Amino acid sequence: MNKIIIRIIASIAVLAIIIYLVFPSLFSSDSENKKETQTEPKSSKIAIDAQIVKYETFENDIVLTGSLLANESVELASEISGKIENIYFDEGEFVSKGKLLVQTNVADLQANLQRLKYTAKLNSQTEQRQKQLLEKEAISREEYDIAFTNLKTTQAEIDALEAEIDKSRIRAPFSGFIGLRYVSEGSYITPTSQIASLYNVDPIKIEFSVPSRYSGLVKKGSKITFSSEAENTEREATVYAIEPQIDPVTRTLSARAQTANPNNSLIPGQFIRINLSLENRENAILIPTTAIMPKANGHTVFIIKEGRAQLKDVELGARTSTRVEILKGISKGDTVAIAGVPQLKNRAEIEIKKLEK
Repeated sequence: MNKIIIRIIASIAVLAIIIYLVFPSLFSSDSENKKETQTEPKSSKIAIDAQIVKYETFENDIVLTGSLLANESVELASEISGKIENIYFDEGEFVSKGKLLVQTNVADLQANLQRLKYTAKLNSQTEQRQKQLLEKEAISREEYDIAFTNLKTTQAEIDALEAEIDKSRIRAPFSGFIGLRYVSEGSYITPTSQIASLYNVDPIKIEFSVPSRYSGLVKKGSKITFSSEAENTEREATVYAIEPQIDPVTRTLSARAQTANPNNSLIPGQFIRINLSLENRENAILIPTTAIMPKANGHTVFIIKEGRAQLKDVELGARTSTRVEILKGISKGDTVAIAGVPQLKNRAEIEIKKLEK
């Protein structure tokens, strides 16, 4: 029995030697890893990007959105019902103020007008005869007054009928461009029928809203620059009207500006981006928004001193799309962490990968 055990032990020993010779890495990896761990300790410093604070001129502009409005616009419609007899305009045509655009059929009114004119002529002759007789005291004053009243009543009826006939002629209330036409000759229209639109677009209006905190800085005569969604060219406009109250829902102040549009390239309804220059401040401190960390009752930043992060409370001013103004908390010459900020803690050791000056 002892011989059998000895043979088994010997076999295991031989097998172990063979495995060691064939697969030496199985026995060396742990020890090598331990050596590497001992010779190469892991760094505890946090890598960040930083910026040295300096004074700058802060151009305090805000970007707003707005839309273009026609200087004047109207939906052309008839004041009376009737069948269209003639159309005197083409779609897209420029028309001058007062131009006849549409004529409806008023043959019945014209006939009635002619009858009243004959009646008026007869009443005028009667009034003249009655006047002569009154001067000779051949008739009473009452008889003359009846003739005079008949004449004036007929003349008033003529005036009313001529005004009604004039409503059948639709004229351009101002100079501008005609839009698309929605009726044809022979169509029967009513006061609710849409005939076409008329637009005056030179000058053109710009409507926009300003946040209430900037309301005191926008005045009549203020200049704005803008660009439309159809072109990248910057244009200038002048504010000419401001709403006298803040909108209680949006907390914004509505305003309108105006600019020339001689080539009609600006079209009513277009979306525009507006740059409103409020004020420029010298010696302002500006840092990237990525450096700001919010807290319950304010904001903080990390400044770097002697290789460590120090948490500082700051007071924010105006913002741009990428930077924010710092009113209190840091000074010129401070080094502020601007990237890798979320992983920082107060007094953490720092390694600056990139420093902006």
